Amino acid sequence: MPYCPNCGGQINEGYDRCKRCGFNITQIKGLLNSSQEAVKSVVLQRIEGIKRKDAEAVQRLINKENYTKFDDWPPFERQGLDGLKREAEALKVLKEYRYEVKDLRIDLFDNVALTSFIIKYSGRIRNMDFDVRSRVTIVLVKAGDEWKIVHEHWSRFPERESWRHGLFFH
Repeated sequence: MPYCPNCGGQINEGYDRCKRCGFNITQIKGLLNSSQEAVKSVVLQRIEGIKRKDAEAVQRLINKENYTKFDDWPPFERQGLDGLKREAEALKVLKEYRYEVKDLRIDLFDNVALTSFIIKYSGRIRNMDFDVRSRVTIVLVKAGDEWKIVHEHWSRFPERESWRHGLFFH
């Protein structure tokens, strides 16, 4: 099933508009080739896996031999499969999750795909509300007929208050 390039919601075949955000799908039909569509599907399935709290679905999208990740939640160091284990534990206490994907770009280089986008996600984990806006880059490698994620880099936009006080301009 295809996904909306504006919000990431699933779109039923034959529909002209996304039921979730109202985006006009007809304006982009035919713009993406089948490889780009396959990559986009993996990326959006990755995010939907978080929303559905389905750690196993997320892990099926990963190239387990080469996977690395920089997360926008602590710890901020490069992680491997241990990062996915931490994420799976967090999904157990995730109560709500909403997201919106914007400005999705897909660049293909033979059997490597580079995707980048802006994501705004919010919800509740344990008893803490969150509202995050991040830049995301996901690198995928094609293995046979499947695209698998080999690297993710999630980077939060700085808080506006920090910008105002000049903390990023030393």
